[in-house]
Amino acid sequence: MHFAKAPYSIDAIGYNLEKRGWAVAWLGWKDTHNPFHLAKEIDEFRPDIIYTYGGLVGLNPLICRKFLCRHKAFKVVHGWDDEYGFMARHIVPVPFNIPAEIFFNWMEKRIVKNSDHVVTLSYYHQSKGLKWGVKAHYIPNGADPVDKKIASRSRFRLDGRFKVVYCGDKSKWKLVEPLCMAMKKVPEDIKLYFTGHKAGYLAKYESLNCVFLGYLPREDQMSVMAQADAFVYTANQDCNAKLQEYLRWKKPIIGLDGRANLFFKNGRNALLTKDYASAIVKLANDSDLCAELSANAASDIPVYSWAEIAEQFETYFDSLQ
Repeated sequence: MHFAKAPYSIDAIGYNLEKRGWAVAWLGWKDTHNPFHLAKEIDEFRPDIIYTYGGLVGLNPLICRKFLCRHKAFKVVHGWDDEYGFMARHIVPVPFNIPAEIFFNWMEKRIVKNSDHVVTLSYYHQSKGLKWGVKAHYIPNGADPVDKKIASRSRFRLDGRFKVVYCGDKSKWKLVEPLCMAMKKVPEDIKLYFTGHKAGYLAKYESLNCVFLGYLPREDQMSVMAQADAFVYTANQDCNAKLQEYLRWKKPIIGLDGRANLFFKNGRNALLTKDYASAIVKLANDSDLCAELSANAASDIPVYSWAEIAEQFETYFDSLQ
């Protein structure tokens, strides 16, 4: 059920671990925010590993093990993905965003330092963890191979001499707005297409060359990606499943010149910039550079299927026993 709704990230990892013989249970906020209820679930399932994810309830299994559980023979492994305080600052409404940022920065450090082990898909987080005396184990995001037959079933067509595509979440913390603003500075035959649920705060930027397609059926989404001349990534992160999904298509990637430098080599396998307009125009006018960036990314950066990522988790979990 979980994999059917979200065939990526922790749901894909859990699904593939089950296929490898693991017994896996998923517990959401409803089952984990109350430590007494969580302790009951732990005692019934008797896990060897509890994998926590996110900043809200990451400490609860540790509290349960110390004070509430009869079954205590489990390791708590934290999956450290996002930067919790940074997200809170951009998600929580003003004026509560700054107190939320302070609280979640505190929570993040407590979770990372007190969990038995930490897995991260971010080199930035690895470095940050070392400053706290924590050695986080690196396992990247995954992306399954592209099935181009799905895209071929769609009649969805994009216009433009050069088509740039952004897929997925456009929350404010993804720093998408400067990209939209940049499209006012490029020729109208260079088009930027967004897929995924629309974000109201970006509606004012919609134009002939800044197009919001909204949520698309899978075959249309795949068709859009197949037609892209380049993909763009705006978050100040070195981790996101979007990166691996883009890389599967073997097309040039434009990204924010920030933490993405920990994942890419700027100018070799991606074009990282703070001036999106110039970068987009540069790629639109240089097919050789597009081909070079794509080829180098394919040779430099391995992309693993979710089954292969689950196998890496299995190897790591087995090493903890």
